[in-house]
Amino acid sequence: MKKPNPLEFTTDIAVAVADFYEYSMAHANILEGIAGKQTVFDAILRSAPTNKVVGYFDHEGVKYEKLEKRKFLVNAGLEQAAAYFLEGKGSKRLRDYLENVEEIKDKRFLDWAENISFEGDVYAIPEGTVFFAKEHQLRVHERFEEAQVYESLLVGTINHETNIATTANDIAAVTNKILLDGSSRRTVPQESLMTSRAARIGGFHASSNVAFGMNYDEKAGGTHGHSYVMIHPTEYSAFKAQAKASNDKVCFLLDTYNVKDAFESALKVAKEEKLGHFAFRIDSGDLLVQARWIRDEMKKRGYTRKEYALVASDDLTAAKIEKLEKGGADIDKYLVGTYVANPPRPVTAVYKLSAYKNNGEMVYDQKAEWINEAKISEDRGKSTLPGIKQVYRVSGNDGFYKKDIVAMEGESLEKYLENGDSYEGLLVPIIKSGKQVYDFPTIDNLSDMRKEQLKRFKNIANYEVIISDGVKNAQEKIVQEHYGSA
Repeated sequence: MKKPNPLEFTTDIAVAVADFYEYSMAHANILEGIAGKQTVFDAILRSAPTNKVVGYFDHEGVKYEKLEKRKFLVNAGLEQAAAYFLEGKGSKRLRDYLENVEEIKDKRFLDWAENISFEGDVYAIPEGTVFFAKEHQLRVHERFEEAQVYESLLVGTINHETNIATTANDIAAVTNKILLDGSSRRTVPQESLMTSRAARIGGFHASSNVAFGMNYDEKAGGTHGHSYVMIHPTEYSAFKAQAKASNDKVCFLLDTYNVKDAFESALKVAKEEKLGHFAFRIDSGDLLVQARWIRDEMKKRGYTRKEYALVASDDLTAAKIEKLEKGGADIDKYLVGTYVANPPRPVTAVYKLSAYKNNGEMVYDQKAEWINEAKISEDRGKSTLPGIKQVYRVSGNDGFYKKDIVAMEGESLEKYLENGDSYEGLLVPIIKSGKQVYDFPTIDNLSDMRKEQLKRFKNIANYEVIISDGVKNAQEKIVQEHYGSA
């Protein structure tokens, strides 16, 4: 009998999480005798996604999300990406697959696949950093074949976590209440851990995911589900048992059947058990109306606001939470799952070659040590920026950020600066010669860094990102080579 396959992702198959072309290119280079060329790759978001939920509209009786193009993003996923570079290796299992299933017989290629190991350098924008389209999140220096084989693994990780952290930041921006990530049931197991982590970077305070708690020694939050109420003969008996188990930490879920009836049962239990504190959770219907009704009823019955808490869930978005906050719902905690785990559209950073080391040939009318490269498409929105670049963030003498400059490393920035300006390079060394050199901060540190950075933007919606003359000139040379003066 065939046992079910959980399709578990483990680091021993990390480098196999790749499109096959990443291997076929390596095979071709080895056959041609050009393998091992030193290259530089960028992971870069070419344009900002239109995936910020700012409201809703109806069309022919169907409700749709109103989406807005993002002005900025919150970087996340670097720690996991670095782990894959450091721990993702070739293996006998990979070799056997390529030989026996893909039917590749070239011994040199099979030896390479069995012994894949990252020995290069990685520079990256730290997690929690606010960044903008056209700014590369990572820069990878490595032999072409090894650099390329990590592509799918790398962009899949940083795109997912960056999307989640940015969406979580949207929600954190509209409320200072406690935010609990409840995404475990709304994505696949491996992604659920990354989702919880990225949500914390983006401003959430805790996760309901026990596995995440185990990984980070954090308490997981949670109440009880509707099934818990359903399995008891009455709502009262379910609440009674829950109160005995949780005492003052109990949270009564009110919407399994009838909110008002459940409210009465919860208060009866609270009095019988002499609870000093308890909470209600509302999860469907008009949350604003329900929250106001609960608050009014509790006040009528002599309860102070400190004696109970109110938790809201129900497919919450930043727009829904902002409506509740402005409407005076007086919610203490928000449990957010579906939309933080599944933003309406993806973040689509790509991984493209930006330079390679020359072997003495004349390329683009130059015989430089490094040849700048870029994708130049008829659809210019899909073009990338050439060269070994840095992202510089410029601050004025008042401490506020003024602009970012994407420039060649070592390029003079003088023409872009004013008196009193200072700047820093955002990309920092993470891995050098295959060894970790960066001490990864705690999740709390990353979230704090995000908050502090956001305070230093005066007008983030119109923040300027300058592409330097050096980068533009290098790009124009490539355009001229492939398109001529047109």
